[in-house]
Amino acid sequence: MKYFLMMLALTPLLTLAAEEQPLTPNSPLVYVNQNIGFNVKGFKYKQSEFPCNIDKAMVEDLVDKAKTQGLRFEPVSTAAKIRNGVVPVLLIDVEQLVLGSEHQFGTKQSSALPKIQITAALLKGKEMATAKHTCAIMSLNEFTPSSNVLDLGSNGVTVCDATQKCLKDLSKDVVEWIEPQIR
Repeated sequence: MKYFLMMLALTPLLTLAAEEQPLTPNSPLVYVNQNIGFNVKGFKYKQSEFPCNIDKAMVEDLVDKAKTQGLRFEPVSTAAKIRNGVVPVLLIDVEQLVLGSEHQFGTKQSSALPKIQITAALLKGKEMATAKHTCAIMSLNEFTPSSNVLDLGSNGVTVCDATQKCLKDLSKDVVEWIEPQIR
């Protein structure tokens, strides 16, 4: 019985360790384009103006999540590396961005809760695969005791904090989509 209880206690740790794969020199390499696009028809947007640093946070989250899957994601911003033709490149366009009522782009829905929809493209040589990925915060219950969006900051939580959580989920989806295509 004692052995059984000990195994039950260790099972989550063993499962977690089995999911993570170590990086090796032979781990697949993917360049991640740091110049994330903003693909909303008719809207001119400068890269440095992304609210909540979503571009930088998304690239960091992608690199971190890839490491846990045994993949090497290297952020790049030069045309030479992006057009290299040998190493696959992950390109990202933001299609919808909702960050509170003041920052809503590319969507007809009105919501003050964070939502990000991207189109991810994996460029391998002359071939390209694309997929849309979306993350959204659907409820404030995990951030505040109420569901009123105006209370978002009452416990020190901001719209950007909720967006960072959303980006972590989005990055996980993107890495899971890419992994079978590069192994």
